[in-house]
Amino acid sequence: MNNIGLDIDGVLADFTGGWNKVYPDEPAIPDHYNYDPLMGQRFKAMKTAGTLDDFFLGLEPLLDPKSLPFEPKGYVTARPVNTKISKLWLELNGFPDAKVITTPWGESKVDAMKEAGIEIFIDDFYNNFKELNDAGITTYLYTAPWNIMHDVGDMRINSLKEIPILKEIF
Repeated sequence: MNNIGLDIDGVLADFTGGWNKVYPDEPAIPDHYNYDPLMGQRFKAMKTAGTLDDFFLGLEPLLDPKSLPFEPKGYVTARPVNTKISKLWLELNGFPDAKVITTPWGESKVDAMKEAGIEIFIDDFYNNFKELNDAGITTYLYTAPWNIMHDVGDMRINSLKEIPILKEIF
């Protein structure tokens, strides 16, 4: 089995639904990725108020971890919190134990993937999808309202069971 890695927010965790609960002026189902121009400032304010970690820990899962058709090699995320918070979220929600790598927001995930030995990755952010594929890391775009306008052909998946290498198993 190839080494498969997963993004967390937008693939495993309902970031946008959680964000909408805290900031109801922002859509629960946005139609583009950078939908809240104040997000950076709001993250800083949450960090100052001591609520940022709790926000990320309180996000609802988008899928039942028991439905994962594979054991992930790792999780790579750009969450603005300490890696231990993401690891705790995964643990609290029953996702398989695997390495968690946090890359700073806006920085490439390519080096982190290569260092972790991840050969296949699932992400909901088109820019990551494009950059990782261009760097030779097979990446599938996990369907979300903010990426549906991108025609990526057979590189789009709606379920983790749709990863081509897994179709041979199911």
